[in-house]
Amino acid sequence: MKSSYFFPCAILTLACLPPALWANPPELEVKVATPDPRPQAVRMVGNFANFDPAELKTATTKELRENPELTRTLLNRVIDSGQFHLLPDLLAIYRQTAQPDPILIDYSEAILFGLRGEYRRGIALYQRILAAHPDFDPVRFRLAQILFDDRQHRAAADHFRRLQAVRLPPQIATLTTQYLAAIAQRSQWQFHFGVNYLQENNVNNASADRYIYLGNVPFEKTPDSLPQKAHGLNYVFNAEKSINLVGSHYAKIENNFHGKTFWDNYAYDDQSDRLSVGYQYLRAKTGVALLPFYEMRWYGNHRYNRGYGVRGELNHWFSPKWQLSLAAERGELKHRAAENRAADGHNLLLSATLLHLLNANSYLYLGSDYLADRPREAAFGSDRKTVRLGWGQAWWGGISSRVQLSYGKRDFLALHKLFLQVRHDKEWAATLTLWKRDFYYWGITPKLTFSYNKVKSNLAQLYSTEKKRLFLSLEKAF
Repeated sequence: MKSSYFFPCAILTLACLPPALWANPPELEVKVATPDPRPQAVRMVGNFANFDPAELKTATTKELRENPELTRTLLNRVIDSGQFHLLPDLLAIYRQTAQPDPILIDYSEAILFGLRGEYRRGIALYQRILAAHPDFDPVRFRLAQILFDDRQHRAAADHFRRLQAVRLPPQIATLTTQYLAAIAQRSQWQFHFGVNYLQENNVNNASADRYIYLGNVPFEKTPDSLPQKAHGLNYVFNAEKSINLVGSHYAKIENNFHGKTFWDNYAYDDQSDRLSVGYQYLRAKTGVALLPFYEMRWYGNHRYNRGYGVRGELNHWFSPKWQLSLAAERGELKHRAAENRAADGHNLLLSATLLHLLNANSYLYLGSDYLADRPREAAFGSDRKTVRLGWGQAWWGGISSRVQLSYGKRDFLALHKLFLQVRHDKEWAATLTLWKRDFYYWGITPKLTFSYNKVKSNLAQLYSTEKKRLFLSLEKAF
């Protein structure tokens, strides 16, 4: 029965219900496993000598095998000139000569280990040579290089500084200075700042339906439970620093702050800050971190909640084109206001992303996330499962693009207090970002982003929403 007789009572009843039963509270924030499509290592090239590969064509394999001195000379020149593609075959011949030099064999093998990414084996051979011949500067330089590639920055810097104390070829001396500068840069604080204008037509993520029906009884929503407009700024400021303790072991400090401020609807201002301090293990192809964290959130210009927990991360390149990123997080949340304490509880995040480099200008990634939210009140708890697909592309003319599509299902754990049904949501999201790589001012890069979000809920009168946004953001990393 849909009669106006029920409206005054219905409106009053809805207004008197606790907001947690019908309002959309601030979403639990999620930090998924993020891939890093950047190259694994940057090798600065420098040679101790020049060598013309044509010289090898004048000697046969038999002549090289029977003339150890010639083969040894050619092997040294191949190494000093950086013509490493010739090294495997020439080393195999040198092994067959009479009384080959074991140090030269170790030196050659160490270089080949480094080229194959077997850094630990290469480091061990270089260190063995230097233990017997501490003044062998070419070996020390290549040891410092491979330590740098393996992210053992403190040890690499020590060897580069030792090299600065001796007379080196000009090119190698310049490279040594450049490596030390790169190590200093990697050891500094890294910052990222971004800001964009917000024009929200549904800042409270509310359904546009004006009425809620319980059976045949209509309840008119109060104005503040309908979609609200707001204008303001979205901003982010992140800072992190990795401190090399010894070898591949680091201490990591990270702070992530982001928020939204609206000048015409302060009730939906939202800021969060998370501080993480923990352990990090870094290798050329692998990064592992264990990061305890503490976080605070402000909503509507009031302290909303605080949380603490621990996060684990793993990033590993298992081939030059494939990277796997994993993240797991366990957290506790405590809400400040008494009316929100039913949402106190713990949460668990499991996230995985697989990245594939198609070429130097293009990459794809596929991700999957699971979020278990377990508040004190079971009706507010849920399981959310999401899949993500992304594509990044550097186009001609300096244009770059990034696209991400996602689909998720969110299943709540108990009956909704108002509808006496279990809530189930389907969630779609799409984001397209465009920018020009060579277009920036003072290091600030403008990026144009279009985003689309849709939620289809079985409790559509409260929770089904659709949002489209087009905005320009300004970003700077320093």
